[in-house]
Amino acid sequence: MKVAPIQTELDPQKVVAQGAIETIIRKAEATGQPANFSHRIIPSVHLTNRKIETSLNFQGATILGPVAFREVVINGDLNLQETIIKGALYLEGSIIRGSFNLQQAVVRGVINLVGAQIKGNLNGQQLTNSGFISLAKAQIGKNLNLQGIRIEDADYEGLIIRGNLYLRGIILNGALHLEKASVSGSVDLVQALILGTADLTGISIKDYLILRQASLENGLVLEGARYRELVK
Repeated sequence: MKVAPIQTELDPQKVVAQGAIETIIRKAEATGQPANFSHRIIPSVHLTNRKIETSLNFQGATILGPVAFREVVINGDLNLQETIIKGALYLEGSIIRGSFNLQQAVVRGVINLVGAQIKGNLNGQQLTNSGFISLAKAQIGKNLNLQGIRIEDADYEGLIIRGNLYLRGIILNGALHLEKASVSGSVDLVQALILGTADLTGISIKDYLILRQASLENGLVLEGARYRELVK
């Protein structure tokens, strides 16, 4: 009688190494299809200072280390819905010509999108991360949905990184949704320009909500919001 092989957590048929990532992207670009990494196990992702001529789909993937898309142009969407990232996520200075989906993702590190440009929507609904999220000086063409997110403090060998949400200097052409979000630090909207409604209904902010020099063109909703202090 043949005994079925025991399946380990890191099934080699599902693991995608960095070299294979490059091959999958090149084939997708050649065929005009999205590069599909959904539900795969990936040690880490390092795609920096380059142009990618297709969408990237990591939905449901488990990434065992950091993810870096620094100074990358993606001519399509970036889908990280339900992705587990066991490290930080870096997109400083990147351009996504479609939408960016982080819905229900878990990121066990900081999320850095300083200066990023996203032409469509950024959907981070029910995202969970450890450490800060920074969208400082980012530009978003449509809506920013962070409903129900959880930003927690991070402890790196005794160094505590506060779970702040930085929207300082952001340019948002649509609405900001932060309903029922939970932020263990502060929310910084200094010099933010938001053309749609900024809805913070039911948000819980442990420290400060900072609105200095913010331009909220279609109003601010704070019904049921909790914070230590509102700083204008």
